[in-house]
Amino acid sequence: MGFISDQLIKWHKISGRHNLPWQNTKDPYFVWLSEVMLQQTQVNTVLPYFKKFTKKFSSIDLLASATEEEVLELWSGLGYYARARNLHKTAIIITENFNGIFPSSCEELLALPGIGRSTAGAISAIAFKKRKPILDGNVKRVFTRYFGIREWAGKISVEKNLWNLATKNLPETTTHIHTYTQALMDLGATICKRSQPLCNHCPLQEHCISFNKNWTKEIPISRPKKFLPTNEIFILAIDSNDHFLLNKRLTEGVWPGLWSMPEVRNFKSSSSWLKKNLTTENFRVIKEGIYKTSFTHYKLNIQYQHIIVHSSKLNKVKNYKWINKNNIKNTALPSPIRKIFSTL
Repeated sequence: MGFISDQLIKWHKISGRHNLPWQNTKDPYFVWLSEVMLQQTQVNTVLPYFKKFTKKFSSIDLLASATEEEVLELWSGLGYYARARNLHKTAIIITENFNGIFPSSCEELLALPGIGRSTAGAISAIAFKKRKPILDGNVKRVFTRYFGIREWAGKISVEKNLWNLATKNLPETTTHIHTYTQALMDLGATICKRSQPLCNHCPLQEHCISFNKNWTKEIPISRPKKFLPTNEIFILAIDSNDHFLLNKRLTEGVWPGLWSMPEVRNFKSSSSWLKKNLTTENFRVIKEGIYKTSFTHYKLNIQYQHIIVHSSKLNKVKNYKWINKNNIKNTALPSPIRKIFSTL
C-alpha cells in the first residue's frame, strides 16, 4: 500500500467525516445521489436537499415514477438544474433497462446521463468496492498541492496527469477502497481547503511538495481569467389578488423546464404584453430593480418590474399559471428568481 492511501485510511478512521447521511451505506442509489448533488456544491448546502429528496424518493423506483416537475421542485435552489433532469433520466433508464438494479460496471455507469468519470469512480469504489479512481474538485486540489503542480488543473494535459496520479496512488487491494475514496474527498473538504488549509492536521504533510516549499497559497493555480459577455433580460412580477403569474421556461435556453416570471423585450413593451395576455390596461408599477448573477460562460443582468394588476384573467396563454404567494416556496424556481421574489 502506498504512502498516500496508507496514511489516508488511517487518518479517516480517527479524523474523517462519519456522520453524513449518505455515508455508512453501500446502497449505490444514495451514493450516486450524494455525488451528483455535491458536484460544484458545498456539503452544508446539500444536506437539507439530500434529506428532503430521500424522504420523498427513498428508492430509485420512486424517483423514476416521479414527474420531472416534482423532481425540479425538490431541486429548486440547488442550481445546475441539468443535474436534476439527468438524475431523473438515469433513474428511468435503470428502472426500465436494469430492473431497478444499479449497474456496477464503470462502463455502464459512464453511459448514463450526468455520470462522468469521477462520479462513476466514486460509485464503483464506495458502493461496489472496485479499484477505481476519483478526481473531483477537492481531490484535484489535494493532488496539485501534494505533487506541487503549478498549472491550472483544468488544462487537458494537467488533468490527464492528475488522473494518472489518482490511479497510481490507489490502494493495492480493494479491501479499504471505499474508505480511501471517502478519505480523499474528506481531506480536500476539511483539511486541504482552498484558502487557509490546515496543513498541521494533514496526514500527508511530510511529503507534500507545496507544504515543504511554502506553495500552499499559490496552489491550486486559478483558472485563467476570460472575458464573460453580459446578457440582459426583462421580467415582470405580475401581482394580483395574492397570486403571482409564472411562466414555464422552454426546454432550450436558460433555466429550461423551470418556472419564472413572464419575459418581455423591454419595459416599454410591458403595457402591450399585459393588454394582449391579460386583457387589461389597469395596472401600476410599484417597484423596479435589477439582479445580477453569473454563469460559467456569461453574466446575466435581470431587470424586473413589480406590477399590480386588477384582472387575473389569462387570455389562453400556454405555459402560464397563477401561483398563490404562499406556494411560491414549493415551486420549481431558479435561484435568482426566488431571490427576486423574496425582495417583493
